[in-house]
Amino acid sequence: MTVELHADERWAQNLRRMLVGARHEAVMAIARPVRPETEYRAEDTVFRQLHEAGKQVRVLLSAAYVSSRGRQSVLRQFTLGSRIRVTDTEFCNALIVDRERAALWSAAPGEAPRGYLVAEPALLGVVHQFATRTWHSARDLHDHLEVRDGLDVVALAVVEQLYAGAKDETAARALGVSLRTYRRYVAQLMTRFEVSTRFQLGVRVRELGLLG
Repeated sequence: MTVELHADERWAQNLRRMLVGARHEAVMAIARPVRPETEYRAEDTVFRQLHEAGKQVRVLLSAAYVSSRGRQSVLRQFTLGSRIRVTDTEFCNALIVDRERAALWSAAPGEAPRGYLVAEPALLGVVHQFATRTWHSARDLHDHLEVRDGLDVVALAVVEQLYAGAKDETAARALGVSLRTYRRYVAQLMTRFEVSTRFQLGVRVRELGLLG
């Protein structure tokens, strides 16, 4: 069964009620912010209560969501430590409870969210599998924040040039730095990420979601 959800004043209450009713497991995936920060903080409280009660909980955030809200805002909203992970994979907002029901929703900028309540077993299985597999392959929220915060604008630009396969001379010219400075940045990045080749560096920064 699939039922359309209406974005009225009870929207957040209904989602929270659904979450509170979790008996075994709850998965929340947030790709884009469609509600105020305070509402997500309220749900974090419920997630912490479920976690303390021994329930399996997972929170998946998109890198775009984290970037749009900012470090301090995200850390205020979500406090479950390693149960919160960040991915570059595309997905829609979702709340999945006990593999028995799921709310899926999204919203274009300036528009009210539109969503659906899903209880059809086959579709639920696909949604749950996608969400949990993506969560397991994602990076810890704090790792994501610390890696990006530890790199300045030039270092991130160097990463982009390396991934694009640009020659050192071309990359240095594009960034407006000397060849020696460019190569120093490359060496520092290789040391930081504990790799011995530029290829390994490219793979590593891609895994950490530093590109795009």
